[in-house]
Amino acid sequence: MASAALNVDLFDAYFRRADLDRDGRISGAEAVSFFQGSGLPKHVLAQIWAFANQSQSGFLGRAEFYNALKLVTVAQSKRELTPGMVKAALYGPAASKIPAPQINFSATVASPVSAPAPAPQASPVNPLILLWEVS
Repeated sequence: MASAALNVDLFDAYFRRADLDRDGRISGAEAVSFFQGSGLPKHVLAQIWAFANQSQSGFLGRAEFYNALKLVTVAQSKRELTPGMVKAALYGPAASKIPAPQINFSATVASPVSAPAPAPQASPVNPLILLWEVS
């Protein structure tokens, strides 16, 4: 169980690093800034956002962000994010054993102002898709 505790500590450190405005949630702009360091293609990151942001709130809370981290790890291992794979990674017996992903912090943006934040929408829109399409 020591590795699970280490994962939680690292996941928490990643959350604090991604939460640039310290409001306790990760916005689409903050997620773009953080997850671009994963080296994954933009369409895969948009897919991860869609799976992790189940509430379609446009923000990730801590638990949702941890789920996104697990899915990044799965995608970095060259596995396709099928619904079955996502379910196993987030809710299966091995979910707590998935390590934190590799993030290249030199590739992340220090401030979310480098990418325009999407305007509030009447309908839920994936902000990662909007931000990645303009960059």
